[in-house]
Amino acid sequence: MSKFAIIGISGLFPGSSTSEGFWDNLMEGKDLLDIANEEDFGANPDLFFHPDKGTVDKCYSTRGGYIRDFQFDPNGFQTPADKLKHLDKLYQWSLYVAKEALKESGYLKNEEALKKCGVILGNLSFPTGQSHKMMSEIYAQTTQDVLRDLFDNENLEIPAANHDFTNHKAIDVAPSKIVHEALGLGTTHYSLDAACATSLYAIKLACDELITGKSDMMLAGAVCGSDQLFIHMGFSIFHAYADGNSKFVPLDKDSGGLVSSEGAGMVVIKRLADAERDGDNILAVICGTGLSNDGRGKFLLSPNPEGQKLAFERAYQNNGISPENTSYLECHATGTPLGDVTELNSIADFFKKYNSKPLLGSVKSNMGHLLTAAAMSGLHKVVLSMQNEVIPPNINLAKGLNADNGWIGENEMITQPTKWDDSVKQAAINSFGFGGTNAHMVVQNYVKDDANDKFTKPSRFSKLGTNERVELAPMAIVGMEAHFGNCTNLDDFYSTIYNGKQHFIDLPSERWKGFDQNEKLLKSFGFEDGKAPKGAYIDDFEIDLLRYKIQPAEAETLEPQQALILKVADQAIMNAKLQEGQNVAVLIAMESEPTIHHYLARWDLSWQLEDALSTRSSSAAENGSMKNESAKQDLLEVTKNAIYHRSGAQTPSQHTSFVGNIMASRIAALWDFSGPAFTVSAGENSAFKALEIAQNLLSTGEVDAVVVGAVDFSGGMEQVLFRNLKSKVNSAKSPSLFFNKKDDGWLIGEGAGAVVLKKAADLKDENAYAIIDKIGGTINVKDVDYQELVSSNSKLIAQGKHQQALGSVESNIGHTSAAAGMASLIKTALCLNHSFLPGIPNWEGPISDGFYGKNYYFPEYSHPWILDDGKEYRKAVISGSEGEHILLS
Repeated sequence: MSKFAIIGISGLFPGSSTSEGFWDNLMEGKDLLDIANEEDFGANPDLFFHPDKGTVDKCYSTRGGYIRDFQFDPNGFQTPADKLKHLDKLYQWSLYVAKEALKESGYLKNEEALKKCGVILGNLSFPTGQSHKMMSEIYAQTTQDVLRDLFDNENLEIPAANHDFTNHKAIDVAPSKIVHEALGLGTTHYSLDAACATSLYAIKLACDELITGKSDMMLAGAVCGSDQLFIHMGFSIFHAYADGNSKFVPLDKDSGGLVSSEGAGMVVIKRLADAERDGDNILAVICGTGLSNDGRGKFLLSPNPEGQKLAFERAYQNNGISPENTSYLECHATGTPLGDVTELNSIADFFKKYNSKPLLGSVKSNMGHLLTAAAMSGLHKVVLSMQNEVIPPNINLAKGLNADNGWIGENEMITQPTKWDDSVKQAAINSFGFGGTNAHMVVQNYVKDDANDKFTKPSRFSKLGTNERVELAPMAIVGMEAHFGNCTNLDDFYSTIYNGKQHFIDLPSERWKGFDQNEKLLKSFGFEDGKAPKGAYIDDFEIDLLRYKIQPAEAETLEPQQALILKVADQAIMNAKLQEGQNVAVLIAMESEPTIHHYLARWDLSWQLEDALSTRSSSAAENGSMKNESAKQDLLEVTKNAIYHRSGAQTPSQHTSFVGNIMASRIAALWDFSGPAFTVSAGENSAFKALEIAQNLLSTGEVDAVVVGAVDFSGGMEQVLFRNLKSKVNSAKSPSLFFNKKDDGWLIGEGAGAVVLKKAADLKDENAYAIIDKIGGTINVKDVDYQELVSSNSKLIAQGKHQQALGSVESNIGHTSAAAGMASLIKTALCLNHSFLPGIPNWEGPISDGFYGKNYYFPEYSHPWILDDGKEYRKAVISGSEGEHILLS
């Protein structure tokens, strides 16, 4: 029954960059959609357009809601302006809305408050315009070399990009971290992907940071600024767009599909009691949020009304609010026939039980579907409607849908500005996403006593005060599985750790799809011998297609990240003996898979090859050998398939394979879990963040268990090449721990791991591998015998009065990037469970004199972990790169 105050709100949406502009657009009933231009797509959109659905490498709609004429001001941040002005729009938009929301809250310059503030930001796991350009250089150079040999013409050039993007240096950094650093925030930060439900997930998770007392103020929101070509191609593959012959009108019977848009939004939230105490301007009150997953529905991409209604129930349950008081509902309503009908039926079935008929609307009618940021535009509309006591209309609505049970429909849809002068205004926002991620948030207006110029405390609000917080509970690891390098299961991984094995091999022959044969390319990225480095690569692995309900044709296009984490998480769940249909959350730590850019490179060839063959320097053009259009098309198809092979028509599975949150949704669907399912991104600290979220969910009692997985195929060509420019790959013949005197860089690794967590106090007959006593904060180093370091950037905790062993699983399986924290967690849990301290392979001695005279030591071989007299438990710490620590026993 905790309530939270929204004290600042901002948005950058199609047609507006201020709340005033946004409101005026809605009240004037403006249609803010437009056709893409060259700046939006990075090339002439006409090159990719074809009116027929299903045309390979074409999109049948280029319509969208685009951010136009916005100029980012890089000044006024703690990060130098010169650095910020070169960032991709995704980061600049995030910075802008975060700064504007803080400005409205009155805390932008309050350093003390900012030290107790964090940021959670929703973001698609897709390429950005800048990453598109950067990665295209790799493919363009390789294609150019091949064609030069083919035409015997050293002057032939393949341009990497057809649009002047600014230089970008942060493609591997989550936007939340950029915001965190630029605004000087002091508590948590991470990005998440819950598809189109992301915005409300971010707000709910931010509320959890407040309810557990880890932060006193939070920024929460989402950005949708990914590469527009990729987005439009993807939704065309799904046949989700309204084509040129049909209209886009949410909640209308004749709407032919959705229109995607871009933008960003942010809110500043505090505990309600604290906002009242501090005299903050309270714009609205968050009364309850329900998150759910569809579980095992008809199809992964088909909405399940039961999952939606479960989100409704969870929002109102035990929160001191009732559905009968919800007078307005901002619908998800994307304009897709199946989606809108399903949502309307869910609303009707649920609210009929309470004899309630809320008015309905969707801001998407004005500006399209902002995907991850969709609910930010909806929430913004609701908050401004409460302040102005009028609800703007749905535009273009002619034939409203009606629910199957006849309870709610066209009569409840707002088509004209509608007065809303209730003293208590209760509204809800729906948000549903691919893979069955559902959210329903309930907000109310806040009443101010103007006579006394003080904030009242209405009886309808039950508040969480500063001293009324949920205590964080220790978690038990009741299931585990691992697959790193050629360690294919937990037993292999245990043997590797105990025996000090290493798994560094030559690059498998097909791993880099032939790009490793381009010596010139490799040398340009710092590999002086022109050869791909050794690493703990995954060559191949098998999955049970029948078990995972994956068609053979789909399996051929399934990205390895999704396949491997599905297999590993499934095994961990079976290891934990969970049952199907439980209220279990699924959190996957990951980062966008750079090989996604092969897809974009395939499409870029549509104009790149034409440009190369039409230049005067091209011998092919001069001798007329490519004047035959058929021959040119054959060459184009061969070249496209060399970059990204595809046979036959485009299929949805090819695109969902790159959608981040689908990783979590596949697992939830397999086990029919109803808890929230999404992905978390924070670089090599991603697993730490996912574990913190898991602890929040278990501590508040929202779920029965949490599956936390992590995956990264970080031995991919793109990751290795670009990372090597920043930090060299280890060149030692017999590599060891990064502190070893002969080691000089990082080790390539890839794989996946998963754990199943329960509240330690709730354990009954389950056996626990280890107990996670604490995450973050101050760690008591007393009795800590072992410290596991995620990477060379890890911040060591001070050793106690007795000796403390150091180690890192990177010396066995390499640095697995987003999965690194999970690999360290599973290793440490195995050491605790089997009572041994792990040895370090090939250890010779510390590279720095700073380790001498300290109580740290580096075991060369594994040996029994014997408890000293008086000790009751073995204790270990895992240390991350940003001061994160996990205490286990």
